[in-house]
Amino acid sequence: MIGMKSLFAFVVLSLAGALGGCSSSDGGGSSEKPTSGAGTAGKVGCEGTAYTEALPTSDDLSSLTYSKTQAQQYMLDALAIRFPLGKYILEGGLSSTLPAQQGSCFDRFIDDTSSGPAVLKQASTIVHECGHFFDLDKGSGKTGAYVLRDDLEFACSDGDTTTRKGKTFARSLLRKDGYYASRPACVNKTAEGCDMYADTYLDGDPTDATFESGDQGFNSVLEEATQYVNSLASAYAFRDAYAGTRATERDGILTFLWYIERYLKIAHEQYPDAYEVLSSECWRQAILSVWDRGWFYLNASNDVSALGIDDAALETLVSDAALVAEIDALRSMECK
Repeated sequence: MIGMKSLFAFVVLSLAGALGGCSSSDGGGSSEKPTSGAGTAGKVGCEGTAYTEALPTSDDLSSLTYSKTQAQQYMLDALAIRFPLGKYILEGGLSSTLPAQQGSCFDRFIDDTSSGPAVLKQASTIVHECGHFFDLDKGSGKTGAYVLRDDLEFACSDGDTTTRKGKTFARSLLRKDGYYASRPACVNKTAEGCDMYADTYLDGDPTDATFESGDQGFNSVLEEATQYVNSLASAYAFRDAYAGTRATERDGILTFLWYIERYLKIAHEQYPDAYEVLSSECWRQAILSVWDRGWFYLNASNDVSALGIDDAALETLVSDAALVAEIDALRSMECK
């Protein structure tokens, strides 16, 4: 799970404006569990279970020597061996213009540098947060970036709320839909069956004068989903560091896939102007690509029990037919 320190990323998002043109290619790997269609390999937004990229390896790291003073380089070197895409994303965040204003995305979010395994277990957080820096640096004004791979990224406009110069609505409104009661916010408690992410991501009231994280629009929902995929991929790369523990790496991306579905359903039924934006070519390709990539890593990590806590229950919620229909609707538009 990404800790409370990552609230910094949400503040950055609020200051940067809307997140969101397209470029694409493919990688190598496989996925098993059905999502919203078998798909067509190599066609952006239409891949479904045919989506593929190079999976992280479990290659030996014994050639690396750990030094507490070189923790960042150790993580970069380990990523180069097991998950080169993670290294690319981390370096993208480190080399962005944001560290000059906000500090290094590594230094801000690293906690335990006592050992190499301790550092690698935090790769899921570091790659996630540096991914925010990378995307925000590539964005401009009402248009922002979603970097999925070095050969696949999107730049979509008008994704923030109407009060923040976009065309969508506050993500906190997910608390008022028909699905919230099935997994309500934990209210700062840790327990299975409640949504431990809602307290942070769905807080606030868009009608008051106080800015809170939940006042942000769909652009931020998709941005977090993008980074939670990176979290799971990074954790999968260093899954040996999780021996004897349990973490919410799978829970995070499943929660945000659920948020995406629910947001689309609300937009479809209540906010036609927002739905028109989100079903446009750029947004639907970005949404479908994040969805497919998320399931690619969920399928790959399905047997790694250490990477999930309440993931089975979340998967049931995400698989609700009425919600998957929202993904299918975008797929039908894109893949005629």
